[in-house]
Amino acid sequence: MKRIIGLLLVAVSVIFSSCDKVEVVSPSGSYIEGYIEGIQGGELILVQSLMANSIVTVDTIIPDAEGGFTIGPNVPNIGFYRIFVNNNNFVNLILEPNDTLLFSANVEDLEGTYAIEGNEETQKLKELNDMLNVYVDKIDSINNLVGIAKSNQYYNEVAFLMSGQEELQMSTGENIRTFVKENSTYLASLSAVQKLDPDGDFDLFVLVKDDLVPKIGGTQLHNNLASQIGMWANAQMGATMLDIKLNNPEGDAITLYDQLAEVTLVDFWASWCRPCRGENPNIVKAFEKYKSKGFTVVGISLDEDAELWKRAIKQDGLAWTHMSDLKLWSSAAVAQYNIGSVPASFLVDKDGKILAKNLRGAALDLKLTQLLGE
Repeated sequence: MKRIIGLLLVAVSVIFSSCDKVEVVSPSGSYIEGYIEGIQGGELILVQSLMANSIVTVDTIIPDAEGGFTIGPNVPNIGFYRIFVNNNNFVNLILEPNDTLLFSANVEDLEGTYAIEGNEETQKLKELNDMLNVYVDKIDSINNLVGIAKSNQYYNEVAFLMSGQEELQMSTGENIRTFVKENSTYLASLSAVQKLDPDGDFDLFVLVKDDLVPKIGGTQLHNNLASQIGMWANAQMGATMLDIKLNNPEGDAITLYDQLAEVTLVDFWASWCRPCRGENPNIVKAFEKYKSKGFTVVGISLDEDAELWKRAIKQDGLAWTHMSDLKLWSSAAVAQYNIGSVPASFLVDKDGKILAKNLRGAALDLKLTQLLGE
């Protein structure tokens, strides 16, 4: 890294001292200057704007024989950009109007070798990227060791390594939360918070949304975040679950709210989901135990094949109401209820108020006992 930074300073010196340098003028006063090591000639290096719903190329880096370059992309507003060689070799930046970044990297590994000087936003993003890269490297190392241990049937070592992996995931999650809290006014916090689960860290998403209003309020990026948060809010504890209309196995359109009992488990599952099928006996047991006390289940399936869906219902003895639009992960239910994986469930009262989420086995039985009695 020291060599890269040294090359960066040399490159900038060369750029400013060259008599043959073609003047670059940026409409927004935004410049990126620096050096890309390892250029062979013929590489296509793009600068791309990461829009809310698309990626747009805004400039091209054409280094000189020594790898030096100066570009002046049009950056009308602060936002996410990337220097791009291919889908496995790029680095994300945050660019602003009227700002100059000094950049250097090796063309073979942009993200792993880049050094940068300039706006504080990009420095914050690099701080986040460095943290995540350390995490990825450690996870890769653990996974390699797990593979070796498994191949040698060292199962105690496998358990030890998996425990270490879990601790690493937890500590990295805490580091990301700390980063978001300490940097919520920086655009880098938006990149960071997306690594978290809105179920467990909903308040941090709201914090980022509110604190970024002065910088990106009214943009498509901010509007999309606000829209996501609005949708997630309807799936938080204590919120009222939104109604939905889907078809039952007979092909008739029904609504969720018409199926609610005193207490209802809204269960998201699929015939192809082995953990779901493994949990179904527990749900059947709870259904049989508490249905006389005002408990029911509504199954919302992420299936695609109607026959496989119906067969699984029969095989598993799921004697309750079922709904699906047979669209897999494109189901309207996935977006509406923020379903990232199955099985997933909401326990709701007769008005649709969310009482608990993702209860399984004994935890579901205990909650139902609390709500409905033995």
